[in-house]
Amino acid sequence: MCNYTAGTHPVNPCYDLAHVTDAPSTMETWATLHRAHARVLAELSRRMEAERGVSVLEHGSLYELSSPPGRRLRMAELAERLGLSRSATTRLVDRLEERGWVRRESPREDRRTTNVIITKDGRRAFVRNNRPFTAAVEEAISARLSGEDMAELIGLLGRLCRP
Repeated sequence: MCNYTAGTHPVNPCYDLAHVTDAPSTMETWATLHRAHARVLAELSRRMEAERGVSVLEHGSLYELSSPPGRRLRMAELAERLGLSRSATTRLVDRLEERGWVRRESPREDRRTTNVIITKDGRRAFVRNNRPFTAAVEEAISARLSGEDMAELIGLLGRLCRP
């Protein structure tokens, strides 16, 4: 049973955190990271959808598909990179496919796998929307953080991204 007293700490540490030595601090870190991500993502989403007619996830998908060799990713890789479930990724790829921005392909050697490949129209959409997206990201973040803050945050978040 948890002995948490409401109001003594902003985050309820009543989870199975016996392995964490400083549960409230760890939970505050997680909650703050989550809130910051949600706030910036919501701000970017509103702006991109209003100004460009493209969601942040759609643009993020095109970004992820623009980089790898052959400009393709396995559906599972795309899901992992975007932090989405496989079913959510399938719905997202359906929308991108309807717009003509991606196509699906199953390799002959493994028909169980589906690759998502960016099309020429998808590449053009990415290029057309990337500058406004980058400007929106810069405004959302640099308005709140200095260059030093951003460098420190990149280092800290980079450590969290390591396996």
